[in-house]
Amino acid sequence: MTGRYVEAFSWHQSIDKFLQYTITETPLLHVCAGPYSRFGNVRVDRYVTPYAPGVRADWLSLPFSDDSFAAVFADPPWGLEHMKGCGDFCHEALRVANVAYIMSPWLWVNGMARRTKIWVREFPGINNPVLIVRYERRSRQLQFEEQ
Repeated sequence: MTGRYVEAFSWHQSIDKFLQYTITETPLLHVCAGPYSRFGNVRVDRYVTPYAPGVRADWLSLPFSDDSFAAVFADPPWGLEHMKGCGDFCHEALRVANVAYIMSPWLWVNGMARRTKIWVREFPGINNPVLIVRYERRSRQLQFEEQ
């Protein structure tokens, strides 16, 4: 058994409004969309989403051609066991789009992408940061020059 889906997080209205205001690229692919999101032009999740167009797919093997979208947004699983998968997903996201927005507690650093914007969600007290990072794919030439 690969685990079961349980509702663990839902966006507050303010997060939804922030994302809609901030992420303007279209078409937008929303990966790890969950069952209730209407955000994005196409939504992908491991489970079927009731809102069309929804695609059932693994986040590490997206069923789309290279450069199919202007941008990808994902709020992937945050457990430590998903940290490597999140890095692998960033490669996959930047295969299908030139821009990827990742909402997570981690910062991904890789020569294939540059971070063009970082937002930090503030909560009172001491806590783990919640980041939304905008990554932009670098040209192959820049990837090799900076290594």
